[in-house]
Amino acid sequence: MLTKQLRELERQAEVVTIKPIEFQTIKKQNMSREEQIAIVREIVEKQLVFNGEFCGLTDLTQSEKAHIIDIGTSILCTKWSVGWEGGSFVQSFVNNDLMGAIGRADNTSYKGFKFFASLIYNVGMPMELNY
Repeated sequence: MLTKQLRELERQAEVVTIKPIEFQTIKKQNMSREEQIAIVREIVEKQLVFNGEFCGLTDLTQSEKAHIIDIGTSILCTKWSVGWEGGSFVQSFVNNDLMGAIGRADNTSYKGFKFFASLIYNVGMPMELNY
């Protein structure tokens, strides 16, 4: 009976020491802050293309569009703790403080409220940033 228990313990030790293949192939990516922010900006730009019309952002000037992308990037970066935290408007928006966000919004940010809400609730953190 002792040898049977010893063999079972040896078998369990082998099972414990074998690493799953998925954990062997995943490597931790070290990206700079700028690279992380560039990934987030690309996500925001794609979302603006796909959801801009739905969110009522069809008649924007180039500077307004750039501002919407900047604020959207700041919102997602703040939500995901990438880079620096956003300003007072972004902090209020991420913290779900509607009155604070309205009070701190400029004209362009006010136009983008629906878009920002769709970003914060519908876009998940990409795998490249999860580490």
